[in-house]
Amino acid sequence: MHDAAGRFLGDVRDTLLEALPLACRADLQAKAKLNIDKNIVVGDFKAPLVHGAGQPEGSVRREDYSQLFHVIINYELSSDSSEKFLAVKSSKFELRVATSPGIRFEFERDYTSAPCAHIHYSGVAGLLSPALMQNFQDKSGNPRKKGRLDELHLPVGGKRFRPSLEDFLYFVISECGFRGRPGWEPALQERRRVWLSKQASAATRDHPEAAAEALRDLGFTVTPPKGFTTPKADAQW
Repeated sequence: MHDAAGRFLGDVRDTLLEALPLACRADLQAKAKLNIDKNIVVGDFKAPLVHGAGQPEGSVRREDYSQLFHVIINYELSSDSSEKFLAVKSSKFELRVATSPGIRFEFERDYTSAPCAHIHYSGVAGLLSPALMQNFQDKSGNPRKKGRLDELHLPVGGKRFRPSLEDFLYFVISECGFRGRPGWEPALQERRRVWLSKQASAATRDHPEAAAEALRDLGFTVTPPKGFTTPKADAQW
């Protein structure tokens, strides 16, 4: 598991380096550690951002870095329930504003009190705020009663179909207008194709009968192994 986790975090580092313009590769802060008690590998990354939509025509200098905005990436990795495959226990993709989270794409595999894959948006107020204040006015201790949008968990596809790191970086560059490194988009598209393929394989293991039926519709011959039993479907939000 540890070797697989090292390769995974190496791919994360390469993805960030391919997408974001840096004055020096060392400006991408990266560290990994093994938590023996929990048997997980933790990876943390912090990257500076450059203002201005589009791709830089020349080299980037450290003076070009935003003084407010950074990208923060965190992963907790472990083995899956079968002990055969590396799994993401949790992930956080954050656009940080100074010391505060601006927007966070989060995944908590074992989360039960809210959707396991969700987005937090740190809006000060918005059209939903009055609804939160009224709907939760009698719920003592619930921060939503103050109309805080950052207390909402916006569900985004669950365990298998959640946004990838590539989706998040596309959002930061294309939607938020921070600069991307030349060639960032095709690089992210290729890595996203790999991600989607892995998620499709995992979804197949979750729903083998549905996958077999889809393959038969395409003309494949699919025969279940002897003694096969259908796994229990995971209906987790």
